[in-house]
Amino acid sequence: MHLKLALLLTTMLGLGTAVAIAADARVAAAGDAQASDASILEMLQVMDAEQLVAGLKEQVNAMVSASMQQALRGKKMTPEVQAVIGRMQAKMLATADQMLSWDVLKPIYLRTYRESFTQDEMDSIIAFYKTPGGQALIKKMPTVMKNALGEILAMIAPMQQKFQQIQREALDELNALPATPATPKT
Repeated sequence: MHLKLALLLTTMLGLGTAVAIAADARVAAAGDAQASDASILEMLQVMDAEQLVAGLKEQVNAMVSASMQQALRGKKMTPEVQAVIGRMQAKMLATADQMLSWDVLKPIYLRTYRESFTQDEMDSIIAFYKTPGGQALIKKMPTVMKNALGEILAMIAPMQQKFQQIQREALDELNALPATPATPKT
């Protein structure tokens, strides 16, 4: 679950980077000014970042719920145990809602974009986001990332199994080596 959340958060923070590359990639001149907070806020408004964050929170909530259901699948529980688990899940969802609130994330976006983009670059990004292609990117990127993430996550379980197989083979190989006597200290 932590991997999924990390990928989603990275995706949210990285969206501007992808657009910058698509919009007007260039090497910043040494004297270019940092992007202003006003321009970053304009970009976040144009890309409807607050709504994207709300969608992220919904996805996190769905992941928490699905993880809980999967962990408890097939287990018989008393009403008391179910109540404890229900309270735990409610606390987890409340924590995610609080930590992923717009008020918490907005300063992170401001700092990250300010440190990453010049004013000229930010102006180009905003101009791109206002185009039909930019608006299509904004609207479709969550679906694109969700689909890509689904495929990537589907690859993780087989990869973990392969890693475990490789580890077992290495351990078997190590166990098959002849024992070497300890070297006396001089």
